[in-house]
Amino acid sequence: MGSSSVTQLLARDLDNDPLVFGVVGEEASRFFAVESVTGVVWLRQPLDRETKSEFTVEFSVSDSQGVIKGTVNIQVGDVNDNAPQFHNQPYSVRIPENTPVGTPIFIVNATDPDQGAGGSVLYSFQPPSNFFAIDSGRGIVSVIRELDYEVTQAYQLQVNATDQDKNKPLSTLANLAITITDVQDMDPIFINLPYSTNIYENSPPDSVGMPSEIREWAACLALGACFMASSGIEPTGARTWKPGKTGTTVRMITAIDQDKGRPRGIGYTIVSGNTNSIFALDYISGALTLNGPLDRENPLYSSGFILTVKGTELNDDRTPSNATVTTTFNILVIDLNDNAPEFNSSEYSVAIPELAQVGFALPLFIQVQDKDEGPNSIFEVYLVGNNSNHFIISPTSIQGKADIRVRVAVPLDFETIPRYEFSLFANESVPDHVGFARVKISLINENDNRPIFSKVLYNVSLLENTTVGTTVLQVHGIEFALWGVTCPTYVRSNLHLLRLLVWATDNDVGTYGKVSYFFSDDPDRFSLDKDTGVILLTARLDYETTQRYTLTVIARDGGGEETTGRVRINVLDVNDNVPTFQKEAYLGALRENEPSVTQVVRLRASDEDSPPNNEITYSIVQASAFRDYFDIAVSEGYGVISVNHPLDYEQVDNGVIYLTVMAKDAGKPPLNSTVPVTIEVFDENDNPPTFSKPSYVITVMEDIMAGATVLFLNATDKDRSREYGQESIIYSLEGSSHFRINARSGEITTTSLLDREAKSEYILIVRAVDGGVGHHQKTGIAMVNITLLDINDNYPTWKDEPYFINLVEMTPPNSDVTTVVAVDPDLGENGTVVYSIRPPNKFYSINSTTGKIRTTGVRLDRENPNAQEAQLMRRIVVSVTDCGRPPLRATSSATVFVNLLDLNDNDPTFQNLPFAAEIAEGLPAGSSVFQVVAIDLDEGPNGQVTYRMQVGMPRMDFLINSTSGLVTSTAVLDRERIAQYYLRVVASDAGVPSKSSTSTLTVKVLDVNDENPTFFPAVYNVSLPEDVARDFKVVRLNCTDADVGLNAELSYFITGGNQDGKFSVGFRDGVVRTVVSLDRETVASYTLILEAIDNGPTGNRRTGTATVYVTVLDVNDNRPIFLQSSYEVSVPEDIPAASSIVQARGSSTLGWEEGVPR
Repeated sequence: MGSSSVTQLLARDLDNDPLVFGVVGEEASRFFAVESVTGVVWLRQPLDRETKSEFTVEFSVSDSQGVIKGTVNIQVGDVNDNAPQFHNQPYSVRIPENTPVGTPIFIVNATDPDQGAGGSVLYSFQPPSNFFAIDSGRGIVSVIRELDYEVTQAYQLQVNATDQDKNKPLSTLANLAITITDVQDMDPIFINLPYSTNIYENSPPDSVGMPSEIREWAACLALGACFMASSGIEPTGARTWKPGKTGTTVRMITAIDQDKGRPRGIGYTIVSGNTNSIFALDYISGALTLNGPLDRENPLYSSGFILTVKGTELNDDRTPSNATVTTTFNILVIDLNDNAPEFNSSEYSVAIPELAQVGFALPLFIQVQDKDEGPNSIFEVYLVGNNSNHFIISPTSIQGKADIRVRVAVPLDFETIPRYEFSLFANESVPDHVGFARVKISLINENDNRPIFSKVLYNVSLLENTTVGTTVLQVHGIEFALWGVTCPTYVRSNLHLLRLLVWATDNDVGTYGKVSYFFSDDPDRFSLDKDTGVILLTARLDYETTQRYTLTVIARDGGGEETTGRVRINVLDVNDNVPTFQKEAYLGALRENEPSVTQVVRLRASDEDSPPNNEITYSIVQASAFRDYFDIAVSEGYGVISVNHPLDYEQVDNGVIYLTVMAKDAGKPPLNSTVPVTIEVFDENDNPPTFSKPSYVITVMEDIMAGATVLFLNATDKDRSREYGQESIIYSLEGSSHFRINARSGEITTTSLLDREAKSEYILIVRAVDGGVGHHQKTGIAMVNITLLDINDNYPTWKDEPYFINLVEMTPPNSDVTTVVAVDPDLGENGTVVYSIRPPNKFYSINSTTGKIRTTGVRLDRENPNAQEAQLMRRIVVSVTDCGRPPLRATSSATVFVNLLDLNDNDPTFQNLPFAAEIAEGLPAGSSVFQVVAIDLDEGPNGQVTYRMQVGMPRMDFLINSTSGLVTSTAVLDRERIAQYYLRVVASDAGVPSKSSTSTLTVKVLDVNDENPTFFPAVYNVSLPEDVARDFKVVRLNCTDADVGLNAELSYFITGGNQDGKFSVGFRDGVVRTVVSLDRETVASYTLILEAIDNGPTGNRRTGTATVYVTVLDVNDNRPIFLQSSYEVSVPEDIPAASSIVQARGSSTLGWEEGVPR
């Protein structure tokens, strides 16, 4: 900067004259100035090394005598005052989106005119880019991540050029614009989904009549450049347009190219689901139109359509490319009321017993159906006709399809009304929508009446000579005989000519009303015609033997009901004989179609009269049928009956012909008798069984029970015998083991449960054979076609379950995961499946129709510590149901097991922080100190953790295993030298780039009892007067132990020199005290040995010793004392004076000699 001191010029003048300094030259004067007196050189303006790095300046110094000039070379030192400068701006580049990773795409250039580190330039992006990197030294920009034009079309990057000055680095920013060009790498997508829609049946085909905006929309899409399509906007009416009579466009299918740079046109095709090509899809416009007549009642169309359409990107030459997309959607056919109710037959016939109870359901299979659906299939059913109130039907209000039950409403009576005929109507609210069928009901006669005799008792009289077996025409007088009225005279004279007739009536009709007569016992002289009730005389009467006979007659109808009556026969005395047949009745037989002139039966009557009265002639007087077909002639005394025409069994009632043959004698008047002759005609098998129809077509629900009736078949045989006729027919069935037929009744029933999904249609062959044998047996054949109707009886089942997929954690939202697939073999909605995630999973969503699973916006973190969320991320449970009513759910859910692939997104984490370890001092090098454990939730190299100690830490005494994290000592530790270490441990993973964590391990060195207690000083000299008081403090010992804790806790003991126990020492405080008073005269000095013992472990305690010298000072504390308490001596009385008598001895602690003071 200006006015800065640069240097000072120095000059010396030997004359000591004042000196004047100056600068020479214009350039030098612009930059430099010199203080004239002091010679200090100043800058006039700032210097710029980059402009001029060196100056050669000429300075002058002068005194009064002259001037001296000198040249100074001034080097301008560099200062980092220039920021790097970018060249050739602005920076921009265009690259395709498929540029490979690692490709250099651009070079930036910046220079700095400063020198050294201040002129060295490094490059970087601010902020850093996820897709591009710049070489810090060369400025080369490269791609480091795959690009996607559809995600980002351009990047604006800031390049930072920074010099390397350590004190004050300077930097400059420049913009780099990177434009991404599109490449055809994206498949097309459908817009405006879903395409599911409805269409009315009977809609007109073809696609003409499309609104103009729809046609423009379609044309726009065909060009592939319509803004509305790319924006997902439909034209007004695209979804709601309903076609006119000219045609029906069902839906506009629209797909767009996701490559937005230069989108291509789309071609549309139908992949599947287009039954009978009922729809047409315009290849260019995507207009889905109806291509033919659509009848919802057609089984192929009733459940709707599941169409799969494909959109294909078109190349520039309009040929299809490999870029495609498909979608599946439903089209439901909406019903119109275009069907009238229909009965399954135009006429129903049935025969029921007349005694059927009220409520009895007639065995009629009446089914009525309106093939429309919903409200369009609602109708009423009612019965019309005479006496229709005798029966009721149910149900009467029906929707769709129902079986009609006809039940008896009132008691029935065959004798009153034997047959009913009604009209059955199914009436819909729409005019002309009426179904009609005729119902015919025949009553089967039941035996509900008993025979009744006209009288309780019949009285009759007979002449004893009445001819056995004689039959005459009924005369009026019979009534008199029956009623017990007295006979007129002319009658009584001819009673031998009468026949007796008993008569009972039965209100039943037919067989049940036909009365047969029997005797309760077998009288020996009378016979009773079971059919006519005629009582015949069968043996001669003898008045003299029996004058009266009482017979009990039983009248029995065809149903077995009986009534009894009595007949009283009075025998009148007469003398005559009548012809008598050898048998009471005769039986003959022949086959139908037998040739003429065939002898049938021979009979004979006898007459006890003599000729000519016993000459008998025979004649057929009565025949139940075909009288002209029989002749009777006499041959060898026999009446021979023969047939003159072949008979047809089917024309003979019950196959039996009843003849009455009369034998008449030649008497005058002639007498005769009759005999019944029964001719039995045997049937031949000349008629085959015949079904009412050659084929039967029926439908049944697939859930019909095993053993349920499917159909009653009835074959008829014109042969009327039990052997060959209707009763002989046996039915058989072939074609499927799932059905059987009652061999007698023709009832077809199921043998097991049916399954439409296994087989939907059965074709059965039913045979009816009669009782013929071998080649004479005849057969009738009918075909039965049974179609099973679907019910929702199949659960959806999974394909390829379970699913195992790999998914990278942190996958973006709406990314495809996988597609689950379930199938349901049922038809229509029963077979349409719907997917859902159960239980709900916030990390994934599923397309309910396609089963495609995608990620949601919730972050997928493989290392998520929440156990529940971790399970949800790795396990997707998918449930599936069909659309039946009620819907069926798959018996089990499908599980998608997601293997989350790792990204290095987690730092190693130390466990059990804070780290603290304890180690005993003195252990050998290599001892284990602590196991450092760090966990990286990533896996593989990303989760592989290595350990090291941070550089610069006091780690010379320790070493960490890079793999196991085990810290060991490298030297013998001494707590007394260093009691605690703080080690910085770094845990790093093997990811690229690597992630690391740092923590501090505190190592506390534990004390070991390795130091001895030390006294200071080790020797103590103490002098005490002998009269010191008890507990006198003699000295305080000073002892220390470099250990700590119990190892440094000292205990003091006197171990020597205290034999008389005059001293004690404090166990803890080390103070030596007197225990009792001292006595110098006893002990004048002590040498006490004291020992300090630490509280280390037993067996390893350490000791220190000190010596205390105690000198006891004398005090005058003792009087002289005699050695004896008394003295006794004997002396002679003449002992001279001054003679020694006794010597007394004494002592003193003051130091006298014995007896003499000292």
